[in-house]
Amino acid sequence: MATKMGPSYANPFVGYIKNQFFNQFHGTKPELYGRYIDDCIGATSSSREELDHFITSVNSFHPAMKYTWEIFETSIAFLDIEVSINGNGLSTSVHYKPTDSHSYLLHSSSHPSQVKNSIPFSQFLRLRRLCSDDSDFSNKSEEMRHFFKKRGYPDSVVNTAQHHAQQTDRQSALQTSQKEKNERIPFTLTYHPHNLAAQNTILKNFKLLQNDSETGRIFSQPPLISFKRDKNIGNLLVRSVLKSDDQPGTFKCALKRCNTCPFIHNADKITGPMQAID
Repeated sequence: MATKMGPSYANPFVGYIKNQFFNQFHGTKPELYGRYIDDCIGATSSSREELDHFITSVNSFHPAMKYTWEIFETSIAFLDIEVSINGNGLSTSVHYKPTDSHSYLLHSSSHPSQVKNSIPFSQFLRLRRLCSDDSDFSNKSEEMRHFFKKRGYPDSVVNTAQHHAQQTDRQSALQTSQKEKNERIPFTLTYHPHNLAAQNTILKNFKLLQNDSETGRIFSQPPLISFKRDKNIGNLLVRSVLKSDDQPGTFKCALKRCNTCPFIHNADKITGPMQAID
C-alpha cells in the first residue's frame, strides 16, 4: 500500500481471488465473511480442524497472498471495531491498536479554529457509531476527553463536542451523509491569522463582481474561501520532491470548460502604484 493507487489495485484483485477461491473450495466455509480491501473477518460454527483446513487452503490458493490470522471465542478486533458475542447477538465497541498514540492535532497549532474545533466532535461521533451500548459510549467518551485534554483542547470545546455527539441518535449517525452540490468557485489562501482579514475583505466587496455585467454570470455566488497549509519546519528542512522549474505567478489553466480564463492576465509580478512585487 505504499502508493496512492495501491488500495485501488488491491481491492479488486483481492475480491477477484476471493470469488475464485469460494467457487473452487468444497470444504466447510464460514457462515459470516466480510472484507475491507485485504482485511477480513468471519464467524463459523465448524470444528477447529475444519477451520484450520479452510485457513490453510486460503493461504495456499495464490502465491502472492499470505494471510495472518487470529481466532477468538467471544470477541475479535477488526480495523477499529471490537466485535463481541452478546447473548444471541453481537455488540460493538471502539478498538485502539497498541501503536495508537492518540496524537491529535495540538490546539495550539496554527490552523483555522473551525478545523481544530471539529476534530473532537468527529471523534466523539465516531464513538457514537462504533459503540452499540450507551454505557460503553459514555465510558469511551470520558477516555476520549483525557486524550484531548493532553493535546491542549479547552474544556468548552470538548464539552460541546461530546454533548453534540451524545444528542445524536446512533441510527442517524450510521447513515451516510449526503453532500449537497456546491457550485461556488473556491478561493484558496495559504492559512495565516492575518489572512482572515483578507477573507472578510473579499466577501465584503464581492458584490462588485456580482453587479458587473460581464462577471456577474460567472460569480453569481460568493466564492468558497478555503485555506491550505503553509510550509512547516519539516518542509523547510526536507524536500519530498525534486525542485521544480515551474515559474511562480498567475497563469491561465487553458481548460476549455474554464469560465475564468478570459478574465485572467498572465503575470509573474504584482504591480502596484509604487513598486512591483515578485
